Amino acid sequence: MSLDEGQKRFIGYLLGLAKEGQEDRGALADLRSGLGKQPGEMARVHKHVVPFLPETCYKDRWYYIIATLFGSFPQHRANRSLGAAFQRLRDKSDSMEARFVALLNAHADDLDDHLRHIVRLLESAKPQPQPLDWFQLFEDLLHWDRQEGHVQLRWARDFYRNSNQSDSTSEHKEMISHE
Repeated sequence: MSLDEGQKRFIGYLLGLAKEGQEDRGALADLRSGLGKQPGEMARVHKHVVPFLPETCYKDRWYYIIATLFGSFPQHRANRSLGAAFQRLRDKSDSMEARFVALLNAHADDLDDHLRHIVRLLESAKPQPQPLDWFQLFEDLLHWDRQEGHVQLRWARDFYRNSNQSDSTSEHKEMISHE
């Protein structure tokens, strides 16, 4: 299942706020003001989220979480999951993998705190920030609670995939050099 047209318009609206050379700094500040708060405590965020909410309110929380996270890191890279973006930080310190595993194990009620820390790390990554696909993150959050854990499995695959390939490539090169 992918995002519906209204959900795509919402992410498109957010991306428009950060359009290079035309950034709406006030709107992005509004979005950041909601970080770590419940939707009812995000008065400055409502005007950016409420017009996009569906008639039923069972997924409203995810709209607010995406909006506030985007306000803190308004960069987009298509087709790059959170797992793939965070994979680039794994070698930065031993704690990065532990943070990622904690995110994968997080209950939906605690996910916003984990995501806030992960997105902050992606934004402050050196030598350059590691953007992600906001459309994909939104879709992933909407499906986080699925019993099968498809989102968590895909993120784990993206996070660990390149490490095994690069490790086996290194081992292969080392074996060739010893021959």
